[in-house]
Amino acid sequence: MKLKEIISALDSYGADNSNEEAFLIIENIYKISRAKILADREKSYTSPEILEILEKRRDHIPLQHILGKWEFMGYEFLISPDTLIPRPDTEILVEKALHEIKNGARVADLCTGSGCIGISLALLKRDIDLTLVDISNGALDMARKNAKKHKVDARFILGDIRTCLAGEKFDVIVSNPPYIPTKDIENLSPEVKKEPLLALDGGDDGLDIISFLVNDGLSLLNEGGKMLIEFGYDQKKSIEECLKSNEKIKAFEIFYDYGKNPRCVLITK
Repeated sequence: MKLKEIISALDSYGADNSNEEAFLIIENIYKISRAKILADREKSYTSPEILEILEKRRDHIPLQHILGKWEFMGYEFLISPDTLIPRPDTEILVEKALHEIKNGARVADLCTGSGCIGISLALLKRDIDLTLVDISNGALDMARKNAKKHKVDARFILGDIRTCLAGEKFDVIVSNPPYIPTKDIENLSPEVKKEPLLALDGGDDGLDIISFLVNDGLSLLNEGGKMLIEFGYDQKKSIEECLKSNEKIKAFEIFYDYGKNPRCVLITK
């Protein structure tokens, strides 16, 4: 198949960015540069792996899960159907967290998934004491593999963050929790619906875990500690109302992603 035929097939399956996906497929199978692909657009690629990938894409399996890896913060992370796919929108959370982490800080990444947030922080801010927590054994196993891949020391805790961290104290907590309202799950794209439900479903209003974090979850922070939470682009007003009524919160600030959508909040206890 030629490049344009791969693009056409992906288009017919409803891929959001068929051009980019076609390049990534060829790059990963043939281990050649994009420049070389562009230089010979009429070259025919005959690997049966291409057809296998296209079959899976026709069934709306995300390309990230097919490849088993994806880039986040400039690092490659292993992923699986047990983990949320790392997204550029989440990088703003990491960038803001870096400004709040001091050397030797105890840092927890709650609902860690692939571990991409916490592990990126450890790679960019070497001297931290990192804990990664997730309710999914499959996700936590991926986080372990990514920590090993990037030679990052971390402690791993399997369990529900609402019950498994009693007595723990951290200087900084980061989290990309599930925040999609249950009723909205059915309307997600076929690819997003292939991602783990545990990482998507935030309850009736999408704020089940976020509400815990900004209320009872504050007990996990040392005094003066910082908490950074990702939320949905349309949840800013609800988040602000919840935070303004909490006397335990000293200050908070909303940050926007590069698409100019409200994306994460920084809370100071």
